[in-house]
Amino acid sequence: MWVKLLKYLRFRMKRWFFLVVLIPFAIGCNTTDDTEKPTVVVYSPQEDGAVYTNDGLRVRADLSDNTGVLQYKITLNGIDSLNDIAADSTYSITYIDAIPGKPTDYNYDQTLDLPASTFNGHYQFTMACVDVEGNESIRDTVLFEIKNSADSVPPTFNVTGPTPYDTLGYGQGFLLGGIITDAEELTYSELFVGTVNFSDTMIYVPYPVIVDNAITYDGTWWVPIDSTWTQGSYHVYYTAWDKYSGVSYSIPFYVKY
Repeated sequence: MWVKLLKYLRFRMKRWFFLVVLIPFAIGCNTTDDTEKPTVVVYSPQEDGAVYTNDGLRVRADLSDNTGVLQYKITLNGIDSLNDIAADSTYSITYIDAIPGKPTDYNYDQTLDLPASTFNGHYQFTMACVDVEGNESIRDTVLFEIKNSADSVPPTFNVTGPTPYDTLGYGQGFLLGGIITDAEELTYSELFVGTVNFSDTMIYVPYPVIVDNAITYDGTWWVPIDSTWTQGSYHVYYTAWDKYSGVSYSIPFYVKY
């Protein structure tokens, strides 16, 4: 009986020794999750550069990651704050695609077609990528212009109004008039007189009549400052559109009693 007991204890001690050695080794072999973000560096389009629609938008970028890049995302949007009244007509895209082979370094060089109807304006381009662990890169962002190859020149204004930043009082006034022209094809125009924040309208004239590719506002339109005006900041705001641009011409002034 004692012999059997000694053999059993010897066997148990060997098992405990094996477990004590094995467990730290197993723990030491565990790998930590990859939390390193991939990187994107865009070389084209260039900051503050210009691209014409006929040439397309060439995108050149380097994407890299320590474990491998899985996919990329491109976005292109017009910048409302820089595009005046044309902001709601600018071109916008989002493009997502996989990267074959999941390389650690990937050179992207593709030319994206731009529609012939793309509006002139300032645009924001961004590119990002995701690695095989799901980590997303910081977006590389570029601000640049797109010019429509058919007509990159917006309408031009030769119009009248008050002296810019002048202060007008009761009994004074100013003359409205002038002409708006375009090198290609005007499509529409509007005239607004009111507060700078557009909360109060004194005059509003939609002017779709186009003759010989020009919009003419009669130069005999006298606008008096009377009791219907309140004290504050105003402006005369001419706007015009051609097929690829929307622009405004503002004359700010102040009314004070």
